[in-house]
Amino acid sequence: MKVKLIIGSFVTILILSTMFLGPHESLTWRSYLMHCMMPAVAVAVFWINYLWLMPMLQRGSGKYRVYLYNALIIVISCTFLTFWHEKEFEVRKSSHREQMVERHPPFRPGRFEEDRRDHKDFGDVGDRKDREWHPREMGGRNRHGLINNINVLASLRDSLNFLFAIFVAYSIRSRQHIVSLKQKRQEAETAQRDAELRSLRNQISPHFLLNTLNNIYALTNIDTERARDAIMQLSKMLRHMLYDNQSEMVTLQSEVEFIRAYVDLMRLRLAQNVKVETLFRVNADKHTIVAPLLFISLVENAFKHGVSATENCVIKIQLVENEDGSIICGITNSNNPKTSRDCSGHGVGLQLVQKRLDIMYPDRYSWIKGVGADGMYHSVIHLKEIPKT
Repeated sequence: MKVKLIIGSFVTILILSTMFLGPHESLTWRSYLMHCMMPAVAVAVFWINYLWLMPMLQRGSGKYRVYLYNALIIVISCTFLTFWHEKEFEVRKSSHREQMVERHPPFRPGRFEEDRRDHKDFGDVGDRKDREWHPREMGGRNRHGLINNINVLASLRDSLNFLFAIFVAYSIRSRQHIVSLKQKRQEAETAQRDAELRSLRNQISPHFLLNTLNNIYALTNIDTERARDAIMQLSKMLRHMLYDNQSEMVTLQSEVEFIRAYVDLMRLRLAQNVKVETLFRVNADKHTIVAPLLFISLVENAFKHGVSATENCVIKIQLVENEDGSIICGITNSNNPKTSRDCSGHGVGLQLVQKRLDIMYPDRYSWIKGVGADGMYHSVIHLKEIPKT
């Protein structure tokens, strides 16, 4: 941004300098450089405000102090340019005399009649113009009055130019300040979201581990050999949670393998009256990524509330990736709500799923859950616009 402003400053000086040339003034390097002073001072006022005064104003260091400094800068700059304009006026007057001498050379014998013929169309007008610029023939009061009027108008013009330069510096700084505040707010929101996600993930792991250990404990009373196999299966799942689950996103394929291992683990302790059906259809070539451990709480909830010791129960689990890249996770289970004395899990799993969906997939998911007309509990999550690795 500063590079663009520096280039713009040089361009402003080069272009604005030509605007102060007189209508009949010949363009020379000397006159051009003389006219560069006013734009250069205006650019200096801009940079003083941009680098020093406007940041002070934005920090709240003193609004009236900034106003006072700008007033002093304008007064000093106008005073300096007043003397500069007088010097410029003298240079222009000297240049005009030189041009008049070149057009009307001094009288030489034999040239009088020729000079009269060359200037007969002008009469005494040319002589009067010459006398107006001649200091001896021009009255002192008129000359100083003209210079004073020019200085007042020039000071007013310069003051307006300086105010415009201050306004431009304030506008650019204000815009940059607003953009900076937006970036800081977005960074703060992102940091807060990441911290909340880490907190939710840290809550999911103990919650999952607690439920799994409860299942293995129940299995030890039924079949010790199967409980040993369950512990081995659990160690593999914990390895996935400790190493593969550290990134913010994982592939859908790895998440499916994790859920399949969990279902196999749960089957070890289920009785014959519980029927478990699974459907996993994932395109491994697409490398679709999802939030880790996002669906496991729904699977846990199905085994927790869909199993009965006396009645026939059904648990259906499906995780499907559609051709458009969307993902549907549907869980259907028999509705066997736990009694108030069963406090395993405390129902925090679904609450964590809701929070993670709101953070990771805002306005890009739908979740329908509840008991249907068939008496079964249905929970369907539909994720849209899933990114690829």
